[in-house]
Amino acid sequence: MSVADLPDLLSLSRRIINGGELTREEARQLFALEGEALYDLFYAAHKVRRHFHGNRVTFCSILPTKFGNCSEDCKFCAQSAHYDTGITPHPMMDGPEVAQACADARARGASAFGIVNSGRGPTKREWPKIMEAVRAMKEVDGICHCATLGTLTEEQARDLKAAGVRRINHNLETSREFYPHIVSTHTWQERVDTVRLAQRVGLETCCGCIFGMGETIDDWVSLAFSLKELNPNVVPLNFLFPIPGTPLEKAPRLRPMEILKIIAVMRLILPRQDLKVAGGREKNLRDLQSWIFYVGATSSLIGNYLATLGRPNEEDLQMIEDLELTWHDDRVGDADPAIAPPPMTTWQLPVLS
Repeated sequence: MSVADLPDLLSLSRRIINGGELTREEARQLFALEGEALYDLFYAAHKVRRHFHGNRVTFCSILPTKFGNCSEDCKFCAQSAHYDTGITPHPMMDGPEVAQACADARARGASAFGIVNSGRGPTKREWPKIMEAVRAMKEVDGICHCATLGTLTEEQARDLKAAGVRRINHNLETSREFYPHIVSTHTWQERVDTVRLAQRVGLETCCGCIFGMGETIDDWVSLAFSLKELNPNVVPLNFLFPIPGTPLEKAPRLRPMEILKIIAVMRLILPRQDLKVAGGREKNLRDLQSWIFYVGATSSLIGNYLATLGRPNEEDLQMIEDLELTWHDDRVGDADPAIAPPPMTTWQLPVLS
């Protein structure tokens, strides 16, 4: 596919800036671009990002408050009890541990902090401990409080909002069509229903996906427009780095330029969303990490992931300063990325590196 086969890419960006939308067929063609045409695509996505989001970027941090022994069989996940990945599970963390991790995350540049529990959804036995973690997290001011807890009931969603959770994360993972190849223990629609439930009770939503699991371009298009229909506040983009012991351990990794292309097309489809590059950034993009902001991203995960290590926070903050972007806290205003963060004093990853 050549850029000559498409409308002028800058015309596409101007259409989106003026309130128009990318069609599914245009998205399919853009996802198929290769070679020199990618640089025109990147510039078009950059113009859209700058129009809707200026030069501001944000960081978020996550804490695996309950880790491993997950009943679900997501083929990409190190925490699934169905696979031997060598991890050491741990039960729900205590409130003081959560509060300390939240305070550390805020001090080290995160504008949002989320607790993440493994499992299909909260059980009645776990719920008091979850609420303890939420109340502890809420004690830390000046940061957006988030939670990733799996499938929720309406009562649970309302309790979380009342306790101070601002945003719920629940990813679609992949397209409706490809989803049965990745997960069999729950449905894609169940994920959609949880996102809509959170929105219905007044919670912000963070809903994204994982690329690189064997999907086709048609899957990317289907997924992107499903996310557009759901209209979450934040869309995290993860890029598979295969975990030994999972069914996807031998999956071929996406090329760095392919990842940048995906980010750029997602920006054109979702011009107003906070587009967050999360899992797989360091290991897959390597020296091209800073390009994520040029091609459309507005946010990134900072620090460690759930089962893999991230890079030091200081390096990400330095990257933002070098790009002359503004590190923005979406709860308390702009922050100064030149301020040296304190040393990390909280949680360590269980086993994987």
